[in-house]
Amino acid sequence: MKTTFFQHVYSYRQLCLKKDMREIALWGEILEMINEEIGYLLQTEKKLINNYELGIKIQDLRRKIILCSASLCRYEQNLKNELEYGKNKYDESNIVLHEQHREKYFSLIQYYQQLKNKLYKYLT
Repeated sequence: MKTTFFQHVYSYRQLCLKKDMREIALWGEILEMINEEIGYLLQTEKKLINNYELGIKIQDLRRKIILCSASLCRYEQNLKNELEYGKNKYDESNIVLHEQHREKYFSLIQYYQQLKNKLYKYLT
């Protein structure tokens, strides 16, 4: 069976959307693990360090993680809808939007690492 140009474009679109969805699912799982770890960091701060400012920063991180997770869930749902019902092509605007979410995710991961390192410095 001979495939047409449009079938190739459509399969490329599907492949890109599925790749983006898998990446978002991975980010979500990592954010869930970090959120769980934040509970332990809060306990550690309260029991061993007792630094109000550090406790506020850890709670702020939890809030940022929840907001980022919600944003990723909305984005993932939009991608699912586009995959199932949409006819739009996968173009530069999709890439830019995905990169914006990636930057937001990675900046949150960096903030998490910095805060965790700060907590460890208090413990040493």
